[in-house]
Amino acid sequence: MFANFYQDWRVLVHKGRIGTMENTDRLIVALDVPTTEQAINVVDSLGDLVQYYKVGMEAFYGMGHAVLAQIAGRGKKPFLDLKLHDIPTTVARTVTTLCQFSPAFLTLHAAGGSNMLKAAIGAAEDWAGKTSQPRPKLLAITVLTSIGERDWVEIGYQSPIRESVLRMSVMCKEEGLDGVVASPREAAAIRALCGPDFLIVTPGIRLVPEEQGDQMRIATPSQALKVGANYLVVGRPIVAADNPREVVASILNDMKASGQ
Repeated sequence: MFANFYQDWRVLVHKGRIGTMENTDRLIVALDVPTTEQAINVVDSLGDLVQYYKVGMEAFYGMGHAVLAQIAGRGKKPFLDLKLHDIPTTVARTVTTLCQFSPAFLTLHAAGGSNMLKAAIGAAEDWAGKTSQPRPKLLAITVLTSIGERDWVEIGYQSPIRESVLRMSVMCKEEGLDGVVASPREAAAIRALCGPDFLIVTPGIRLVPEEQGDQMRIATPSQALKVGANYLVVGRPIVAADNPREVVASILNDMKASGQ
């Protein structure tokens, strides 16, 4: 079932079926900072270099929806990364509540299972129908990039991470999700299995591969794009830099070098 992924991916690229986007529309900067002031300083300093900003648990729980309004008010697109994982009814109600903030993307855990995923999609589509507004793209977290094989076994899973990620991705595709969040190591195989229109968002991006931090499954920007990622998420290397704009320019240059 999982054979010839890389060959299939090369065929898709050769046939031109993978759509192209400007690199400034493919980089998502993670606003992993404790205050709204710091978050908006990052957004303002990067200006037209970046269109998407990830608001994760630290930012959302600490700043609330105000940070989303600030981002949207500057013409930017919020990526709301709360990794929803609960019973289907609770997730559906939460999706309905979060849709009112008009995020471009919203994440939930694939490990919540098919019924939870269906409930999330149904809630987002119902909200869109009632408000005549576009629903957010729903992305499922597969396996966190901070988790290695030993961690995976300790949690209790029997199959390798790669196989688990692929099975989750196929399930998400079948249930109608827009895409998944997965490491660059699995991106090419996901693309071959799930087709050219399925979105793949990859965290664990580092300009220098040795700068691992607490990420286990990482890649450079160009490496991630070459294996099929649509969007790249980068946080600390940018927001913790003395000159975030310079770092983003380096990332965009590396993305351009991928030829994708």
